[in-house]
Amino acid sequence: MSHLTIGTAGHVDHGKSALVEALTGVHPDRLKEERDRGMTIDLGFAFMSLSDGREVPIVDVPGHERFLKTMVAGVSGIHLVLFVVAADEGVMPQTVEHLGTVRYMGVDAGIVVLTKCDLVDEEWLMLVEDDVKSLVTGSFLEDAPVVRVSSVTGQGIGRLKEIIEDRLAGLSVEDDAGYFRMPVDRVFSMKGFGTVIAGTVLSGSLSRDSDAELLPAGTPLRIRGMQTHNDTVDRAVKGQRVALNVSNVRTTDIQRGDELGAPGYLLPTLMTDATVQCLESLEEPLKNRQRVRLHKGTSETIGRLILLDRDELAPGETGYVQLRLEKPIVAERNELFIIRGFSSMRLLGGGRFVEVYPQKNRRFRRSVLDYLEAVTGAEPDVLIERVMGHAHGAQQLKSMEDLVRFTNLNAEVLEHSLTRLVEKGELVRFPDHRYLHREGYAGLKDELVKLLEKMHRTQRLKHTLPKDAPRLQLSWEPPDTVYDGLLNDLDAEGRIVLSSRSVRLATHTVKLNAREKRILEAFEELGEAEPPAVFNMNDLPQVMADRSIIVKELQVDPDADMIRSMAGYALDQEIFVEFADRQIMHHHALESVRRRLVAYLESLGTVRASEFRSHLGISRAHATALLDYYCDLGVTNRESGTHRLAQGD
Repeated sequence: MSHLTIGTAGHVDHGKSALVEALTGVHPDRLKEERDRGMTIDLGFAFMSLSDGREVPIVDVPGHERFLKTMVAGVSGIHLVLFVVAADEGVMPQTVEHLGTVRYMGVDAGIVVLTKCDLVDEEWLMLVEDDVKSLVTGSFLEDAPVVRVSSVTGQGIGRLKEIIEDRLAGLSVEDDAGYFRMPVDRVFSMKGFGTVIAGTVLSGSLSRDSDAELLPAGTPLRIRGMQTHNDTVDRAVKGQRVALNVSNVRTTDIQRGDELGAPGYLLPTLMTDATVQCLESLEEPLKNRQRVRLHKGTSETIGRLILLDRDELAPGETGYVQLRLEKPIVAERNELFIIRGFSSMRLLGGGRFVEVYPQKNRRFRRSVLDYLEAVTGAEPDVLIERVMGHAHGAQQLKSMEDLVRFTNLNAEVLEHSLTRLVEKGELVRFPDHRYLHREGYAGLKDELVKLLEKMHRTQRLKHTLPKDAPRLQLSWEPPDTVYDGLLNDLDAEGRIVLSSRSVRLATHTVKLNAREKRILEAFEELGEAEPPAVFNMNDLPQVMADRSIIVKELQVDPDADMIRSMAGYALDQEIFVEFADRQIMHHHALESVRRRLVAYLESLGTVRASEFRSHLGISRAHATALLDYYCDLGVTNRESGTHRLAQGD
């Protein structure tokens, strides 16, 4: 038998605690106020001994409507419910609410227990039993055994124990490869140990001396020790009730409703998308923007119910909703919850989370509803593909860790599905083991091509563009692995031409108009100018004017901006060369100066900047920059402020 937990459910003062005491020998009410009032107001715990010597925990929940929050906290971890109805009162309001609660919280095994049978006669007992059977018709308790007991006289207790053992033998907790989660239902301090957190392991496992995270605060915790029923253990597994001795946190920093989880697995969220069923017995439908209390695990959170696919949700109907919460929670896909009225605190219905990290959805949006329908109960491959395809912006790119969080699939299942989806071409995998949906990747490629088209139009005289130029203008900035993949794939497809430093569209060519061609021809005069013309982009129009270089055969003089634009084109075409920072020459002039420098050095051996300045008729700054340029090219060697011809030149 796996680690299983039994829980009680039923109306206030129907004998749940007395039943637990009759089964275990221990009264579960631990608070003085509970014992004084004869009414359970907090969760009680006791252990029932089985015939083979093992023990199974029983969680006793309060029955009063004011404590339904506490009741839900107790039900969240149970596998078998003892559905209690007092024979002297029969079905009462909380009987109905508790049945709805255990059903919505996913409990699917139970025993109907009629208590206080010593107080009524057989005829009345048969009427009560008929009422209870009518109530549970159509529910998981429809075929459940009905056991008549008296906790006072001991009537039926032995038979109930036998039926409990029999039912437990038919139950099991599936092996769980998921991530550790444990809703907190108790926290206290023990002298000599410090803070102790108790709860039932919801999924995964936890070992002593391992790390955990207190959520939604995100506080890291170290597990110093763990016990189950006063026995020290080294590992806690799914379904097991456990008390954890933790470090790094005070009892005042923890409360029922918090959760322990695997570090980094769950993120707090203020919105969730879900399916909700309105309780069949409600007299009014659920309304859009209705304020509700959300109960999941051991937590209660206030929020608003946004109906996504209808104006109101009638009793018995199921619809898609978005829950917008007033404080953050942590949750997984397919996790169950119930909702209660904000003021009335009556049970309104229950549901299942479908999307844990949604955007703020508009109502009646078809694309949103189609997505929610597709991922509801989806197989892993479909779920992953839809989650990836539904993401926007930088969220489209996801790692394994991201997908574990967004799909709540275990790593092994996830890895197999990712491999299949990559092989089918549904996903693109990058060298850093991140993934992008094929449509998102194709869209990014098309966007990059359109950006290049736009940049070529605005910079039409540039034959190529810097390789990274379009990157910052994309709708989201892809990392290196994705951007390089985009460029390489577009190059392989023949849509762009890629080099180590530049990129252009494969169809792009620079076409000069008549005026631009004449300006380019005029630039040739700078290659023959004497003294050699050295200029920058800004002063080029003035340099041409000073040297009386005009553009022939034009009806009007070209403006300065056109000259500068053509200078940029000339630089790209290597007609002009920037030999030093913002110092440019025509490539013919630069070659002419090199020949004159070599001839000078062959004749005189060395040259200083001041001498070279006089020799060429240019400024000392330009002469110094030119000597440094030729030195860097290996034409000369620099020696103590002079330059000498390099050997072999």
